[in-house]
Amino acid sequence: MLSRAYRSYFVLVGLFALWVGAWGFVVPAEVTRALPWPVPPLHARFIAAIYLAGLLAMMLSLSARRMASVRIPVALAALWTGALFFVSALHLGEFDFGKPQVWFWMGAYAVFPLWGAWLYFRPGGAAAAARRRQADPLLVALAVLCLLLAAALLVVPDQMVRVWPWKLPLLLASIYAGPFFAYGVCALMLAREAEAESRRIVLVSMLAFTLLVLLASALHLKLFHFEALSAWVWFGGLVVSGLALAWRLAPTRRV
Repeated sequence: MLSRAYRSYFVLVGLFALWVGAWGFVVPAEVTRALPWPVPPLHARFIAAIYLAGLLAMMLSLSARRMASVRIPVALAALWTGALFFVSALHLGEFDFGKPQVWFWMGAYAVFPLWGAWLYFRPGGAAAAARRRQADPLLVALAVLCLLLAAALLVVPDQMVRVWPWKLPLLLASIYAGPFFAYGVCALMLAREAEAESRRIVLVSMLAFTLLVLLASALHLKLFHFEALSAWVWFGGLVVSGLALAWRLAPTRRV
């Protein structure tokens, strides 16, 4: 059985994800109740998709009975929150520290990655539950795409702003690098994980993210210019990624 430290982590990270995800996806005009800066509705829903997918991973982890099942979800939460803290620290001038949302944001993203890293690397922790196999080429390809996208958003944000399929502020280009970095690393972990049940939670979470982003994009279809290649790449990439994740999830249902 998972210890109280793991379950407490999943509950607190999940509640934070629920707060941001609910405001961002359901009432995007009010997203500043949860985020430290205002964003347009499509961005609010895109950000919310990340958080709602994270919430799903935390909820599924709460019901897990084995350490092996939560190894990659713990890594996902720690990497995601740690990357967002790093990117936020690079853009401190964009934050108004007179707002409580900013302190809530910075505090959560300082604590959650350290707590997650402790759960993962401590003696007898999540890292010890790894079971290796030959790498799955489909998941490796997905990992490489996510990591390349994360690197481009962080290192050359000006160029990414120009090719993004809808209007993208520079700050958000850097912020989006964090979740894609976390997804990329975890996709590599999934590619090497031997146990199907240990892959299930994060595969479900990543599939949920893909479907929610497709829904958000469809709700704001008028913001996409289909005379540009980037819009087709965006929707095509989401569809292909969703099919790939669903394909890799199918065997886990039979295990």
